[in-house]
Amino acid sequence: MSGLSYTDGVPAIDHHSHAGYVRPGQSLEPVSALAEENALGHVESRIPHADYQRWMAAVESGDSDVAERIGDELGVPALVAESRRYQATTVHDRALWEGAEALYGRHDEATLDRLSLQARETDFAGLYDRALQLSGTASVLTDIPEIDSTVWPHERYRPIARIDPYLFPFGHPEWTGRGTDAPRFRRVFSRVLDRQLQIADTSLPRTLAAYVDFVMASLDRRRSEGFVGLKIASAYVRTLRFERTSRSVAEDAWASLSRGAPLDPAAHKALADHLAFLVLEWAVANDMPVQIHTGFGHTEPGLRVSTADPLLLEELIGDPALNTLTVILIHGGFPYSSHLTALAQMHGNVHLDFSWMPYLQHHVMERVLEEWLELLPANRVMYGTDTGSPELHVSSTLRARRALDRVLESGVRDGLWSMRQAGWLAERVLHGNLCDAYGVEL
Repeated sequence: MSGLSYTDGVPAIDHHSHAGYVRPGQSLEPVSALAEENALGHVESRIPHADYQRWMAAVESGDSDVAERIGDELGVPALVAESRRYQATTVHDRALWEGAEALYGRHDEATLDRLSLQARETDFAGLYDRALQLSGTASVLTDIPEIDSTVWPHERYRPIARIDPYLFPFGHPEWTGRGTDAPRFRRVFSRVLDRQLQIADTSLPRTLAAYVDFVMASLDRRRSEGFVGLKIASAYVRTLRFERTSRSVAEDAWASLSRGAPLDPAAHKALADHLAFLVLEWAVANDMPVQIHTGFGHTEPGLRVSTADPLLLEELIGDPALNTLTVILIHGGFPYSSHLTALAQMHGNVHLDFSWMPYLQHHVMERVLEEWLELLPANRVMYGTDTGSPELHVSSTLRARRALDRVLESGVRDGLWSMRQAGWLAERVLHGNLCDAYGVEL
């Protein structure tokens, strides 16, 4: 961490990670897979929609022979190579290989790729532990459906549970948009719900009342297993405008949706809204913080940026029954970063993290940190990475430290903070605010 001043030697806790998560049916992949995943938006925009859907269906089925044949037919390898050439100037690409070099040494990309896969297959948890050690990270909060605490011990890998699977018990209305990212989130939510029903040794209840009982019991169980917080990732599949919905309206929605497809979008939203408020009231009663995805999403079309505006959360955040709910709006909310600032300034229970930004943005991240730290109380901002990649964890944490250092140095120079206050802010952002919000120790 040479060259740092205020953050040097300060332990970090990653507020938002995906450490330990491998998607169902997915095998371990080398570091280059992250660059290739980032190329999907380029590929999607250069072949017909139906062909792209056909190719991605083969990819996601795990049938590599069929996927390769369709990909060759559509010219996908050349499009991926073209996209990766264009990506070479992005922060994401630089951060990816920067982290790989930190873990495996200075080599060409092919060698780094081979070493990254070998390290994953040999001891993935051990590799992540090394990434934490290299970056001065004491532990992470990891957004994950399930985690084996014997392999990923909770003192270093504290799990966060998404509530989204509980909100959509009947699936979703037909998808007619571009891309496959939003449908993938839908499938992940459905698989997680199916798994929770399996663990409870039950099928989908017939009534809303019985379903609510199942949801609350499932949340209680996950909390007892070490989950320390909740997350809402619904911006990938719906609007962030959650509105309090009466039990009678929810009952009508349940009756409508249980009759089968096609699902009524209005009933779908009404039921999800009702369930969301019930879960958040449970979170208040159980002192469980809630992370909420805001702002833009992955490089492939799917998430609608306009419906991921954090201002759409005003009714939820302003609900009197949720005034003591610890809410953390994550990712910096780009392009709505100042909307996050305003919400946190106006609501004492709203906190912000800048996960995702360290490996996607450079100057923007510093400008956002300047705005947040100048306006907000010292207990509101948290560092995070939003990655399940040990390579990106290392580079993101170093980049976060450098950005925070530059902002603090500038503030001291301009007389905003004393050197003592700047050191204190470094500790607050890198771990102190998270420890207070989640009730965990460093």
